[in-house]
Amino acid sequence: MDLKQLSYFVKIVEEGSISGAAKKLFMSQPPLSSQMKLLEAELDCTLFERGSRTIRLTEAGETLYNYSRSLLQLSNVAKQETMNAARHFNGVLRIGIVSSLIGSDALGWLCGFSKQYPGIHYEINEADTYHLLSQFETNAIHLALLRTPFHTDSLTCKKLFTDSLVAVGQESFFADDRSSSITLDDLTKLPLIVYRRWEHLLRKEFEDKNLSANWFCINDDARTTLYFVEMGMGVGIIPQSAATLVQKKGIVCRPVKNCDIATDVVLAYNSTYLPECSRAFIEYLDTLYPDIP
Repeated sequence: MDLKQLSYFVKIVEEGSISGAAKKLFMSQPPLSSQMKLLEAELDCTLFERGSRTIRLTEAGETLYNYSRSLLQLSNVAKQETMNAARHFNGVLRIGIVSSLIGSDALGWLCGFSKQYPGIHYEINEADTYHLLSQFETNAIHLALLRTPFHTDSLTCKKLFTDSLVAVGQESFFADDRSSSITLDDLTKLPLIVYRRWEHLLRKEFEDKNLSANWFCINDDARTTLYFVEMGMGVGIIPQSAATLVQKKGIVCRPVKNCDIATDVVLAYNSTYLPECSRAFIEYLDTLYPDIP
């Protein structure tokens, strides 16, 4: 079993048939079929259930497919990082960024860094905090801009700033309130839109104060929350810095009073292995936040 065989296998799965994969790989079908038979013989199992037009993975095939994707990704990372080691500041910065920072603070940091190091290129993974933490295991990323709370003992974390929660929504939801802020009690009267990162913490916050909230929409992403907000579906609860992602006029943003929930934005990295371009980015953020350890 080698990486070429695994790449053939993954391509067959992605295309749904051996004939389709053969076309994408610019090869004829018989040698591709032979490679899969050799792979099945070596592993002593059946990977596909072959139909007249499409293939279906067996349980063993599903297992191999998941591992193959990780191995091929790791192989590409190893190749690029080896090449980058000789290029110094002409490498690739592999960074994970939580969705609530995309287009706001993170974009400004990357633009400023790029002006100092124009030879560096970027591979950005956008996901939630927990998915990004798993990306460190295969070196798919070397750095990540995350939001607390999360738990890990394997990474070094540098706090950048603390973010409080705000309520955002169309003006009509706040028409009867002239205050510059809003309370949890006020929020119980509104349809709330929350992404899962904050669902558990917010539910506990309401319950601790003996309040019952109207959970109109629970979703997976800050941008989805803001899309529903801009469509007038309800009031979103998001970190304050994410409010810069609002694109539509007439959206009101108000700090949430008597709420003990806050989040730190941190730069996380594995200090045991960092390419030079990653070290340069850490040093760059140190200049922006010199007084925070």
